[in-house]
Amino acid sequence: MAKRRQSRSAHKRYISIPHCVLDSTSYADLNGSAIKLLTLIVRQWNGYNNGNLTCTWDQMRPYFGGQDTMRSALKALIKHRLIEVTGTGSTSRKGGLPPVLYAITWESVDEYRGQGQMTTKPTLSPIRNDWHKINGHKGSKSPVLKIGANTS
Repeated sequence: MAKRRQSRSAHKRYISIPHCVLDSTSYADLNGSAIKLLTLIVRQWNGYNNGNLTCTWDQMRPYFGGQDTMRSALKALIKHRLIEVTGTGSTSRKGGLPPVLYAITWESVDEYRGQGQMTTKPTLSPIRNDWHKINGHKGSKSPVLKIGANTS
């Protein structure tokens, strides 16, 4: 009797960023460090903890050459509204302070289940619903390309 084959993704975790976000000028205008940081923040999201995501220097040190690069990338993600601050705290964790909390903006904010102080209430819908309006915006410094689109 043949063994049943398990799904390839049954034991593997992965991150998910919707196409509407990737096609947006908010994403296209990011530099490489900000894209890397977004990937690392989204990696923490498990489907039930949006609003409880963290970004401390201790977590991100292996991925960035310096704290200023990480902080600059974090500011860019907030400026472009890809993440939002949902709780107060510290980015350095010095003095035993709880970390600043963040949420990805294309998903709803989940109920708080951690340490620190969450200042945003849970939501039933995403923080940001305007992704379809900002795709291909003319004011962007970066063109939004549709991969696989017919260019002839």
